Amino acid sequence: MVNRLPVRNEYGYQWMITGPNRYQVCGRTTDALPAGAYTVYTDGCGNPNYQARELQADELIHFPDSLPARVQNEIKKFWALGDRFARYGYLHRRGYLLYGKQGCGKSSLVNQIIADVIADGHLAFYCQYPSDFIQCMRKFRDVEPTRPIVCVFEDIDAIIEHYGDSDLLQWLDGNHQVDKAVNLATTNYPEKLDRRIISRPRRFDRILRIDAPDARMREAYLARKLPELTATELARWVELTNDLPFAALAEVVISVCCMGNDLEEAAKLLRSIDAHNPSSAEFANTPQDGANAETNGIADQPA
Repeated sequence: MVNRLPVRNEYGYQWMITGPNRYQVCGRTTDALPAGAYTVYTDGCGNPNYQARELQADELIHFPDSLPARVQNEIKKFWALGDRFARYGYLHRRGYLLYGKQGCGKSSLVNQIIADVIADGHLAFYCQYPSDFIQCMRKFRDVEPTRPIVCVFEDIDAIIEHYGDSDLLQWLDGNHQVDKAVNLATTNYPEKLDRRIISRPRRFDRILRIDAPDARMREAYLARKLPELTATELARWVELTNDLPFAALAEVVISVCCMGNDLEEAAKLLRSIDAHNPSSAEFANTPQDGANAETNGIADQPA
């Protein structure tokens, strides 16, 4: 009589081995996580959880030959270089730190990279709690040891401020690093990061400043959003939005085309907001009674 392994039943249930000669029904199973982006965390019992998330973002526009496009192409080529890394005894991993003032497109670039990763059948994981993240990633590698992953650390300075940097350092190049991974971090405040994070090779191999879009990129963006503009009108929009970040470009379009405001006035307002970001330090000596955003003169400013 030939012993055969049982096939998975119609409900997808399997037996989980919990100890010597001990088993539990573990519920429905799958051989691999579906390609996508995931938030990871551990539950009250310490079990890793992987929650799929939608990429909530405005329409993504690709700009050939731009810095974001070059980063995307680098990462696409990187996945094919695993044999070279192994030949020289290195883990197949890479790190990118994107910095620049808010609204310049760091999040859009991250979303574009993740969209490419998902389209290629790979995975992206977002870090919220570093210790949980490391535990979840180690368990993931137990199940899928060779699958390419992108690990996202949005506002890494805030993560470090809340949880310290010891776990992150172990992940970036310590005992908890993994193979076939790209670490992708963003910050508005690179000056807040310790030199241990930004000045040691193999933690972040590429540190890139994301600036406000130049005239060519503004023209491409506005032409895509406002195809009804004539060449003369488009040139005026491009001129009036000089030095504005992508977030402000979007707000100009919304203010003029959706809200019916004047283009020149909208651009002027957005430029003044871009030059002065509100800070809680301004109100350090302000009485608390009755204090709110409106009385401090910022209620009518776009978010």
